[in-house]
Parts: sequence; C-alpha cells; structure tokens
Amino acid sequence: MKRVDVEIVAKETIKPTSSTDLPRTYTLSCLDQIAVDAYIPFVLFLPNNNTSRGGIITDDVVSKRSKLLKETLPAILSRFYPFVGKLKDNVVIEGNSEGGVFYVEARVKQTLEEFLCHPDDDKIRELLPEKPHINESWMGNNYAIGVQVNIFGCGGIGLSMVLSHKIIDFQTYMIFMKAWAAAVKGEPETISPSFVASDVFPSDPNLLLSHKPRKSSQLFSTKRFVFDSTVLAILKSQPVANNTSRGPTRMEATTALIWKAAAKASSEVKAFNQQSPYVMLSVVNIRKRSSPPLPENSIGNLFTPAVALCFPTSKPDLPTLIGELRDSIAKENSEKIESMKGENGLKMIKESFKHQMDAISETEYVMVTTSVLNMGIYDLDFGWGKPVWFYYINPSMTSRLLVLIDTPQGDVGVEAIVTLTSDEMEIFQCDTELLSYATLNPCPL
Repeated sequence: MKRVDVEIVAKETIKPTSSTDLPRTYTLSCLDQIAVDAYIPFVLFLPNNNTSRGGIITDDVVSKRSKLLKETLPAILSRFYPFVGKLKDNVVIEGNSEGGVFYVEARVKQTLEEFLCHPDDDKIRELLPEKPHINESWMGNNYAIGVQVNIFGCGGIGLSMVLSHKIIDFQTYMIFMKAWAAAVKGEPETISPSFVASDVFPSDPNLLLSHKPRKSSQLFSTKRFVFDSTVLAILKSQPVANNTSRGPTRMEATTALIWKAAAKASSEVKAFNQQSPYVMLSVVNIRKRSSPPLPENSIGNLFTPAVALCFPTSKPDLPTLIGELRDSIAKENSEKIESMKGENGLKMIKESFKHQMDAISETEYVMVTTSVLNMGIYDLDFGWGKPVWFYYINPSMTSRLLVLIDTPQGDVGVEAIVTLTSDEMEIFQCDTELLSYATLNPCPL
C-alpha cells in the first residue's frame, strides 16, 4: 500500500550535450567487472529557504530550481560519458547515441518537514524512479542512472537517484553530484572525472566473477539507529584488543557494537556451532591507500572488501571485535593494492576474490558494511542551502547490510542504517547495550 502521495508530472531521457563527440567505448576495470550487477539508490533532501513576504512559497522559485537541475545535467553527462553508454559483455561500455539518463519530475503532497518527521525505509523507497529497477542488470538497453526530482509542497526537494554499481561506487556518486551542484550554481567546470581505473586495474575478457545480489527466501527489515556525539565519545573510550596505539574511530566503534548485537540476535534465532563464524565484510576505498594515491576524482569501483570473523559462541567483547575489524582493514594496505595492479594483478585479485567467497560460503551469516563518513555529503550545495538529510537504501533487501553516514547536524554523530532478517531485527532493535548508545529512528531535522 502506498504511504506517500506522489504525482509524476514528467518523464524523459536526458541526453549529453554533445553525444556525437563522445568516445565510442570505455573499458571497465577488473574491479568493475567483479562488482555486483545491481543499482544503488540514494536520496538527498534539499531545503527551500526562499519564501516570499509572508512566508509563502513562490511557484517561480520551485520552477526555477527544477529547470536548473534539468538544464545543467546534459553538460555533466558529456563529462561523465560512460554513464550514458551500453554495457556489453561485462567488459566495455559502448557509446550510445540514444543513451542518456532516465529523468522524472514528481510532486509530493506533503511538506519536507512532514515527510521527515517519521521517516522509514519503505516510505523513502516510494521516491525512487521507476527505471531502472533496483535489481535489474545494466546489460543491454537499460539505463545506467535514473533520477527523480521529488518536489515537496514547501518547495523542498528529494533528489533520488539509482546508479549502476558496475561503474559507480559512493565516491563516484559524490564526484558526479559535486559537478552537478557546481553547474547549478553557475560555477566554472573545475570538477572532472578521472578515467584511470582500467589502466591501473586492466580488465580480463574471460573474467566471469561478476555476481548478482545473494537471493534469499527470508524476509528482511531495515531500521535506522543514531549515535550522537556525546554517546560516541563514551563508546570510543573502549580499548582495542592487541592494539593500544590509538582508540577506536567512529566507524570502528559503531560497527563493532552493531556487529556484536547482530551476531547475538542471529544466535538467538538459530544456534551457531563453535566453528560457524559471523562474517563482517567491510568496503575499503583504495584511492588514498594506493601508493601513490589514485586521483581523488577517479570513477569506478575503487574499493576492496576486508573480511573479519567473529564466533558468537565465544561471546566476543567490544575490544576484541574492534581489534578484528581494524586488523582486517589494515591488511588492505598499499602493498596489497600494489600487488593488484597491472596485468599481473589479475591473478592476485582472482585469488583474493576466491578467498573472500570461500570465507563467506562457510556461513550464511554475512553482513556487509560500508562507511560514507567524512565524505562531505552535507557539504553538497546546489545554491539553496546544504542538505537537511541523506539516505542510503539497501538495494537488494535480501542481505544483511550496515551503512554508516554522518548526521546532518555536523556534530560528528553517526547514523547507522541496518538491514537484518526480520526475526533478527526483532531481537536486535531491543538490544539493551545497543540502545544505551543509539536512538531508534529519531526525526533527522
């Protein structure tokens, strides 16, 4: 049943400014080749602080903003030309004169404040464009990107996007959004993508490791937990097992706490044996970890997974889990990344991928965690004020996922979006240790 009254007012394909001048092909890196073939959805909520005398929202303000978003997009697509091509054989993106971005404008019959008063995952999903569907493949004639500009009754905007994970990771999304925001403000074209990924990590036409999201017959549930700066300071006072050089980061402390509570909930749903691990698979951005660092504006899937294990039967404490998490990520260092580069790196990547899949296949309990902390999401400015909220949607809803995001207040808090099976979530959301630090789904405003 629909939870939000959304009226679609326009649909079209937005094409690049000069499609005839675009390169004909773009070759994927091998890291793109093995990336999951699905779409990642994000929603950025932008305020309307521009009212006429008497506080009334003016239609011309809304129409001007909608027009600016639409009219500046073609020039951005010309610079990010692979985003409008066709993916072929999981190796190349072919230039496509018919290609573009699926673009929707919609009206939401609520104010932004009313919508965000009690946000939940199902309600936010209703702001996504109908194309491309989250679980579709980019192969063939599908779009790489779908955009829906949701304009609320107050003039605020929910800018939702679904983006193919075959070429777009979160930092790539941020590069794209910074370029778009700068164009809307009329700033010079200073943000351009770097296409070095396939040179550093060359593709292999025979690489058949691309995978779809794991399918499951279980029902899953997503909840949002918020840690403010005060409780985070207490949580970060935890020691780190086998590592006394520095205390835990925000990411380490919150991930370990959630990992512990999730493993405990899973063990109550179904008993673990002593050899059965709960796997935490962390997404590690390798741009800055590479030596020398890769260009900051490098597009593509420039990350590697770090695998950490815990055994719920041993009832691990927080210092142990923080230590395990830190050790797993530390292994994804410049030496490891160097071994992944060039033609010889393909063998290393295949072996690493196989090792990770083997570790995961040993258990049905795998949680993927991705942190977008300190990525500047709340610094994005289209000229109308900084975002009031950002939400990262679990694309598949058939897997355990933890996403860590900054809080909009800028107080170094953390928002954790957690997906577990419904049975696990019933127990997890009542975990007393978790709730001593986190608040369940408060209003983000």
